[in-house]
Amino acid sequence: MSAADRRAQLLDVARDIVAAEGFGAVSIERVAREAQVARALVYQQFTDLSGLMTALVDRESAIALAGIGSVDRTGTADDVDELGRGILAYLHTAPTSWRIILSPPDGGPPDLRDRLELGRAYARAIGARQLSRYAGVTVDPNGATERILLAALEELARLHLADAQQYPDELVLHYIRSLVWWAIHVEAPKDTH
Repeated sequence: MSAADRRAQLLDVARDIVAAEGFGAVSIERVAREAQVARALVYQQFTDLSGLMTALVDRESAIALAGIGSVDRTGTADDVDELGRGILAYLHTAPTSWRIILSPPDGGPPDLRDRLELGRAYARAIGARQLSRYAGVTVDPNGATERILLAALEELARLHLADAQQYPDELVLHYIRSLVWWAIHVEAPKDTH
């Protein structure tokens, strides 16, 4: 196995442990045992547990940010369903990564919260751009509407990832439509209400 493939394998093992049991369950020894490699190989790839956790958070954040960026497109207010389908597509592409990002287990690396907030700021910026087009006004990415909208979308994503049968795609799309129309109503000029 190439060094890059081995690194990816070790990160996959660590990701699966975190998703199932939390960051506190990850150790160099456990990752090595589950990957069926010597501990020295894990140390060679990541130096120490902190290096492994940082690499894992970097990778999972990159996956999430790539997904968020995929829904940043132009169009009209009629493309809310397209936006919703884009959100669902990136949730379906990497569900384990999204479970970690949306519901980070306790015991994560110290900079995890900072990284999550950077991701949320990026998502709010994209959301504000989209909402500005829909509402016909400039929406503040750090304003209450965008913060409430993102919090609601994150909860909706958590529900969908936890139980896709109870929260299927079409129900998620229904909620996304309702949330976006609510946000448009809040942000649109008062004479259009």
